Amino acid sequence: YPYTDAYMFDDARQIREAIDLPMMLLGGIVDRPSMDKAMGAGFDFVAMGRGLLREPDLPLKLQEDERRRSLCVHCNRCMATIYSGSRCVLREYVPPIPARSSAS
Repeated sequence: YPYTDAYMFDDARQIREAIDLPMMLLGGIVDRPSMDKAMGAGFDFVAMGRGLLREPDLPLKLQEDERRRSLCVHCNRCMATIYSGSRCVLREYVPPIPARSSAS
């Protein structure tokens, strides 16, 4: 399937405009611009799924650097693990992040 950021946005926005209830956008929320777009359109929350499987600390990284994007490549290989403990099958190949020195 062709992946696009915030891929549920257009359909969900139609529902958002029709109801007066708290609403959350999910689907392709991978960076601050997609979050800001959702919040600007009246969504009360955003949800992240696969991006958090790849990087559990992604919200902190986005808070530190607004230009940051999720490392999720949207391969859907995590779907094979949903009944046995969801995880990113590519995560073990991510090199460890070096510790920051006190000088930096």
